[in-house]
Amino acid sequence: MTDVFDALADKNRRSILELVAASESLTTAALATKTKLSATVLEKHLKVLVEAELLTAVTKGKTSTYTLNKTGLGEAAKWFGKFGSAFASAQADQLGENIGNLLSSAADWLEKRVGARINLDIDPEQAGRELGKKLSDAKREATVKVGDATVKVKVAAKKVTTKVTAKKAPAKKSPAKKAPVKTTATKKPVAKKPVARKPKA
Repeated sequence: MTDVFDALADKNRRSILELVAASESLTTAALATKTKLSATVLEKHLKVLVEAELLTAVTKGKTSTYTLNKTGLGEAAKWFGKFGSAFASAQADQLGENIGNLLSSAADWLEKRVGARINLDIDPEQAGRELGKKLSDAKREATVKVGDATVKVKVAAKKVTTKVTAKKAPAKKSPAKKAPVKTTATKKPVAKKPVARKPKA
C-alpha cells in the first residue's frame, strides 16, 4: 500500500483529490479534461491515490469513476489530530493576546478622540490572557469528553459485534430424531383365477 503522505506529497495528486471532492465523483475522461494531464501521467497518479486508499475506483466497461475513500483521508486526519490540541491551545493563547492588544489600542484611540484619560476597569492584557486560558481550557475539556465518548462507542461496538457473531455462529445440533415409520395396511394378495386351457386336438 502506498503511504498516504507520499500520495499527498505530489501537487497533481492533491489537485485530483480536490477535483473529485468538489464533484463527489469523476470519470477518468473528466479528470483528464480538468487537469490537462496526459492519459499516462493521469493513470499513474490515479493508481497511487487508489493504492493509498484516498480514492476508490469503480469500473464499468471501459469507464472508471473515482470517488473519495474515507479510509486514507481518515488516516491522515488522525495523524494531524495528534497535533490539533497543542495547536488549538497556542491559537487560543494568541487570540487572547490579540484581544488584549486590541482593547489597549481601543482605549488609546478613545483617549485621543475624547481628549480625556479613558480608565478601563480591566487590564486589557490580563483580560486577553484570561480569555485565551479559558478558550484553551474549554478545548482541553472538549478533547477529554470526545476521548471518553470514543471509548464508550468502541465498547458499544464491541458488544454489538459480539452479539452479531454469537447469532451467526451455528448452534450445536442435537442428534436428529428418527421419524416414526408409518405402517400402512397391507393388501391381501388376490388369488389368481386359473386360466382355462383348451384341449389338444
